[in-house]
Amino acid sequence: MTQAAPPHPNPPAAKRLTRSDWIAAAISVMADSSVEQVRVEKLAVDLGASKGSFYWHFKDRSALLAAVLEEWQARSTLAVQDRLVREEPDVRQRILRLMELPFHSQAAARAADLELAIMGWARRSDAARTAVAAVDDARTAYLADLFASLGLGQEDAAWRAHQAYALLRYVAQRTDLPLAERKGMVRRLHARLTEGHAA
Repeated sequence: MTQAAPPHPNPPAAKRLTRSDWIAAAISVMADSSVEQVRVEKLAVDLGASKGSFYWHFKDRSALLAAVLEEWQARSTLAVQDRLVREEPDVRQRILRLMELPFHSQAAARAADLELAIMGWARRSDAARTAVAAVDDARTAYLADLFASLGLGQEDAAWRAHQAYALLRYVAQRTDLPLAERKGMVRRLHARLTEGHAA
């Protein structure tokens, strides 16, 4: 009779999940489908963890979803702005990079998927609607500041900011259109909005 192998003398320790791990998992599920699919049981299975680990970090599912919105707001506004300031000194190019944000990388495309899910959620949730409005306000205000730094008046800068942002929103959602066509739309509008102006 074959004896069972003795247990490993030093079994690998289970990974201790952090609050950020749970938020990242929820964001991934939401980007793939919708907020309705973000369930504690599913996340626990996906992470190979117990529900007890979840409740160590969050009171309930609502607290997790609030943390997702907070993380999304920070990533979508302050983090993007800080990176653009560091990486692109030219204001006109900074505006273009912001308008082309959905095309920058696979991560940016993934962020656009998450944003679409949150916008869908916002139709049914006051908290999500408030978060979307705050992000929209922060982005348009940032764009208006960039246009103003090109020497435009406040009213004109705000109008151009809304034009730029409206197209950004549009091209992020029109994934049925060829990428080259969407990029072309952005570049043509950017040229018109910044023509004859330089920081």
